[in-house]
Amino acid sequence: MDMKTTPMKALWQIPVIIVITVCFALGYNQIRANTLPLFCSWSENISENTVTEYTSTISVAEAASLFSNNDAVFIDARPESIYKQGHIRGALSLPWHQAEEKCFDVIVNIPPEKNIITYCDGVTCELSDKLAVFLSDLGFAKVRALVNGWTIWNQNNLPVDLPEAQR
Repeated sequence: MDMKTTPMKALWQIPVIIVITVCFALGYNQIRANTLPLFCSWSENISENTVTEYTSTISVAEAASLFSNNDAVFIDARPESIYKQGHIRGALSLPWHQAEEKCFDVIVNIPPEKNIITYCDGVTCELSDKLAVFLSDLGFAKVRALVNGWTIWNQNNLPVDLPEAQR
């Protein structure tokens, strides 16, 4: 065997092995019971009710309807310092990082069957999901998270409470 042809053989075999491996993986993914999605939706606007890994979500339209009919309690999962800078009108503050310490002070007057909508800010913020699961575990039956809540609430010009200086 020539020493010059051995590295050349190896160089063309590497991509062939990679292609065979990718084809095998894609084929196996198609026949397995729980197929893995090849592409994810990165939409910033979640307009319909969906279920995340943690809990149910609610659309801004449905949340606004519940708000206008006074059929829901809104709970802000963001830190209290951010809550004080502005929040959904009438929302209660229960920062996720202090949920265990402060939850009973906040939820004491909320009936277990009441609609609860948790929210934070930002598409990737998981605080509202985590708080929704926490409240569900405490026995509340109708808890949903408003994804990117503070931003979409403001984008839809819905009622907010702001400090005096910002009004």
